[in-house]
Amino acid sequence: MNYNLNLNIRSFSCIYALILLVSCANPADEKQDSETPNGITEQQLLQHLSNRNDSSVWDLEIFYSDLENIQEKSTGPFKVGIFPEPKYDLIGEESFTGVGSFGLTGSGNNYKEIKENKILYNSFYVKENSLNKKRLDGNSDEIFFQILVLTDSIDVNRFSHLSSHIISRNHPDYIGQGYFLTKNNRIDYSAFITVQNDSYAIISTRLFNLKYGKTILIAPQKDGSLRSRQIKSPSLSSKGIDQYTDELLKKKEIIEFFTAGGNI
Repeated sequence: MNYNLNLNIRSFSCIYALILLVSCANPADEKQDSETPNGITEQQLLQHLSNRNDSSVWDLEIFYSDLENIQEKSTGPFKVGIFPEPKYDLIGEESFTGVGSFGLTGSGNNYKEIKENKILYNSFYVKENSLNKKRLDGNSDEIFFQILVLTDSIDVNRFSHLSSHIISRNHPDYIGQGYFLTKNNRIDYSAFITVQNDSYAIISTRLFNLKYGKTILIAPQKDGSLRSRQIKSPSLSSKGIDQYTDELLKKKEIIEFFTAGGNI
């Protein structure tokens, strides 16, 4: 009888000790989970949100410059708003070094071809900085979104068939937008990436989670509808994106997608 009692006591003690171990580990786990993949803590992000409402830390030089250069012409689905933003370095020194796009050069012949079908393209990237340096692993920048669109119309004089704009004012998050015009359709798109490395795109109201593929193909149809294909592309930079695009457009399934019978 005493043996069974002692055994039960020992068993209960082991279970209790295990519960204590797990409960003690939880605070550390929660603290670790509160950090983004770039080492930014939840507290820093909350402070950044607070700074948006604190006029004493706004970058007024950028703000007034933006006011003087308000773009009346649409560059995508959203009109660009002018908001006062906290000074970029408050989130970390050298946390911002630039953003950009690759694919739109303002040239009428800036397109790819598949069996005489014209493919327009664009991509958005973030340059290496103190926040993404570890993830980029030596690359000068990181493309987080690429779009390729089949078209039947190119304005070689005014280049009105396309537009694009990437904005850093949400630093340390970034958003880009643009559009492509065909003869009878307009394809609007917007894509963003967060400091936590989450990225999404909206193309003519279709939503894409870019962790499943940052390259999106769009084929407008003769009946006015659209077809899309999401590609799980490798890590890309502005230096390698053009070559990657050329190689992609040689693949059988991609050629079939852009030359299907219902396409424009």
